[in-house]
Amino acid sequence: MSKLAEYLNRHTIGNVFDRPSICQKYATDRSILEIMPRLVAVPESTDDIRKLLRFSDQLANRDFSLPVTVRGTGLDKTGASIGEGMIISMEKFSHIEEIDLRGRLVRVQPGMTLGALNEALRLQGVWLPVDYNPEATIGGLIANCPSDDAASRYGGIYQYIERAEVVLANGELVQMMPLSLHAAETKAGEDTPEGQLYRKISKILDKYDDTILDRSMRPFDAAGYANIVKVRERHSVNLLPLMFASQGTLGVISDVILRVEPLPPESRRLLVSFHDLKSAQRFLNFVCDLEPATVKICDLRIIDNAADHGKKPELFVRKIGRGMLVLIDFGYGRFRLGSRLKRCLEVLPPGTFYTEETPENADAFQCIDNALMTYLNEDGRGERSPILDDVFVPTMHFSDFLDGLKGLEDTLGLELPVFGSFATSNYYVRPDLDCRSLEDRKRMMEFIRLYTELVESCHGSLTGNGPEGRVKALMTSKALGVGEQQLYASIKEAFDPHNILNPKVKLGADLKDTLHHLRTTERGGIITV
Repeated sequence: MSKLAEYLNRHTIGNVFDRPSICQKYATDRSILEIMPRLVAVPESTDDIRKLLRFSDQLANRDFSLPVTVRGTGLDKTGASIGEGMIISMEKFSHIEEIDLRGRLVRVQPGMTLGALNEALRLQGVWLPVDYNPEATIGGLIANCPSDDAASRYGGIYQYIERAEVVLANGELVQMMPLSLHAAETKAGEDTPEGQLYRKISKILDKYDDTILDRSMRPFDAAGYANIVKVRERHSVNLLPLMFASQGTLGVISDVILRVEPLPPESRRLLVSFHDLKSAQRFLNFVCDLEPATVKICDLRIIDNAADHGKKPELFVRKIGRGMLVLIDFGYGRFRLGSRLKRCLEVLPPGTFYTEETPENADAFQCIDNALMTYLNEDGRGERSPILDDVFVPTMHFSDFLDGLKGLEDTLGLELPVFGSFATSNYYVRPDLDCRSLEDRKRMMEFIRLYTELVESCHGSLTGNGPEGRVKALMTSKALGVGEQQLYASIKEAFDPHNILNPKVKLGADLKDTLHHLRTTERGGIITV
């Protein structure tokens, strides 16, 4: 490895490291896995990325494997931002390159974080309407395409990427954007790597037409390369959809042009506490018909837990008990906001505890997020790391999901309070398990099995709000039919014939390999959603 690092350092502007202490820092993401890489590369330019990928591709031609994993801030929860070969860290690709306020377009590097981007854009009166972890990079949002809390109103990151520059596995550079059928046909006729890619994808679209049609019937499922259904639409062809939820297995994004929106008007939030879950669901169904910006829910046990650790929210003046907390943000102007708040209060059951946000109590509303942070980082038996986050459960089966969680708590001997977004049907359950304990690692695998069965019994999907990575693929790959597996394998081969980009993620998940890489040490730092 030292010879490889030395060679790459001679041919790139950025740095390539093989020192164990550096590699160890990149051995974990937010998942339950740990994989020590051989090399860590920190490129300075797109040309550096091309050279790194070309080198790995040439090694593959000589039957030497140096797989490549692209990494932003390491927030992936499915093990997709760690790998045993070379990590390409995009931390130097973190700049805004151009802002076109007239066209509401921004060109950014993929290592730019959502928080830093919106902080800069806010000064111009615009923003990227994605309500997600501010530390997530733009490239990471594309690679994972998560369902953020505001996706029901704004559509998520997929709706705002206009164009991307992508480095393929062989080091070739392509521009991905919508093309007319004629332009795509012309592109496919070119004697270039890009032309060859268009020809391969065109053949795949024709060969697997029926499989792709069947796949389009499952919109709440990001497993495999689900966005193949969006590549050829109406009178255009666009390869860019394939990059969404691909988790770095098809190419490395090096430049992005995205669309932004004017800042929304100031809004007020409504906080409602329910002890009767049936009343809560009736109210939630009513609220969602009013098209709010976000509807967050939280098991009241999480609030109680925070209170036990000194973080009792000031908004509550009585003992909380069991039930559900609902936090609604309509995101409208004053007139529309007032009418919707009034309609919400009219349908609340008598005696229901609620609080409207005011300038005086606005800071207290932050206590809800702080309570969740306390719960995730309490000094319990183990840690509340993501195991199977971002599951989709249809609204009509939410009550069944809650009932099933009660049974699962009894079976596993764990408390499993739920939190998440009712508007996007995106839910989280974080069991308290000690990854250092062999017994708890066994319980972790049992939780994965039983929780998957529960979600599926409620007509939900593990990958409804995010892709599978290494962890979820243990369960989702079993459900793929032969035709669908062949479709995805063909897409992977078209982009990455030597399988150097994030192998064992998505299509290559292996139970034995995953068990081997289960973390046996606690992950440092603060655990977040």
